[in-house]
Amino acid sequence: LLPFHLDRINPRSAELKEIRKADLAIDFFQGVKLALDSLSREGYNFKLQVFDSQEDELHMVNLARAKSVLSNELIIGPVFPESIKIFSEFADLQHKLEVSPLAAADPEQFKNPNLVSITNNIEQHGRKIAEFINSNYKPENVNLILINTRSSDDDKFASPFKSFLSELSGKKFVIKERPNSIGLEEDLSQSKTNLVIIASASRDFVLPTIDLLYKVSQAGSKIEVFGHPYWVKAQFLNAEKMQWLNTRITSSFYIDYKSSRVKSFIARYLRDYGTDPSEYAFKGFDSGYYFGKLLALYGNKYAEHLTEDQYEGLHNNFRFIKDQKSGFLNTELMILKYQGFELQPEK
Repeated sequence: LLPFHLDRINPRSAELKEIRKADLAIDFFQGVKLALDSLSREGYNFKLQVFDSQEDELHMVNLARAKSVLSNELIIGPVFPESIKIFSEFADLQHKLEVSPLAAADPEQFKNPNLVSITNNIEQHGRKIAEFINSNYKPENVNLILINTRSSDDDKFASPFKSFLSELSGKKFVIKERPNSIGLEEDLSQSKTNLVIIASASRDFVLPTIDLLYKVSQAGSKIEVFGHPYWVKAQFLNAEKMQWLNTRITSSFYIDYKSSRVKSFIARYLRDYGTDPSEYAFKGFDSGYYFGKLLALYGNKYAEHLTEDQYEGLHNNFRFIKDQKSGFLNTELMILKYQGFELQPEK
């Protein structure tokens, strides 16, 4: 179930700008198709049906009730939170699963125990940083500063981080929390490593904060920065300053273009579709291959095996746990660090 928006696009008269609205859906579908083609070469057979979600409420209700949709063993999509919510409310899935392949929204809001969330939500990003700090630093050796504006968006990242770090360390880490970087120098330590967690993704907030930390760090303070996960796609960050500040960012997406598997996928995608794969094509391939293999191996019992194995994907790994309220959650998440003036997985 993908947003092709065919109800709004006339192929005969549409301009490129209009057609581009379907890029996400087309790229993701082509990735899934390539994955199922790969499995077919291994001797498995699939029937793939494709529906345009159109991102229309009434249309989504109709899809959620349609036999042509519910007769399938697995449903991938829809991709946007509002459509996921509507589909989850009206679809009687029984033993079947609904895969949310792209949304990073909190899955608990959908109240769907049959939902499989591939992309990590913001709470998981907070937990990952808490786990990293708890595993790699001693409380007595670091000065921990959390810059949190306490806006609703920033607190969704900051609050889980604080809660998980307290829980994991037995409250051994002391967190100095402040709303901005004004007067930040007073909170920095000259004798300890300063771990600075910046919970904001706002350009106007982040840039002056980074400039200040860079200046202070050059004067001798030892600083390591942990950024908001949205920084991964930010175009305004200076790689030199990020690397100087030992910046780390959590991410559920990273492509190793040196990998032979990645090179092979790009070559096949280029051959079949005449263009390089986008982020959504990589995600489509991993979703199609992982769930296609589950279906091939276990048939309609595949949901019972979802939490058993780990899948090493092109863009991220999959390892699922079952949550009674939220369904199945992917727990795999990477720490990326600036090395060679670009983000690379922390070894």
